[in-house]
Amino acid sequence: MGTVAASKGRIPTFRSDQEERAFWAHHSLEEFAEDLVDLDVEIRPPRTEQIALRLQKEDLQILRSLAAKRGVGHTTLARAVLERWLASARSKTKRTGRTKTRRPA
Repeated sequence: MGTVAASKGRIPTFRSDQEERAFWAHHSLEEFAEDLVDLDVEIRPPRTEQIALRLQKEDLQILRSLAAKRGVGHTTLARAVLERWLASARSKTKRTGRTKTRRPA
């Protein structure tokens, strides 16, 4: 196994997980503090609620196909789309200070 050498203050690129584990076994993250960047990340609690959706058979086939092209499961894609839509709706509500309601037809 080759040894990865870190230039002063630079985190090296690793060729394998094993190589990275060996490196971090002998180095501290503090050695690379200058290279670290703060991330704006929201840590949300784990998902605990579950819902059931009924879709047309053709819509489910399309959802599965789109998810496969993206390399994710169809439920993961559906959740991501719904979460994105909800985030957008929340930000619109915050900007206007009110929620839109729809009346049944």
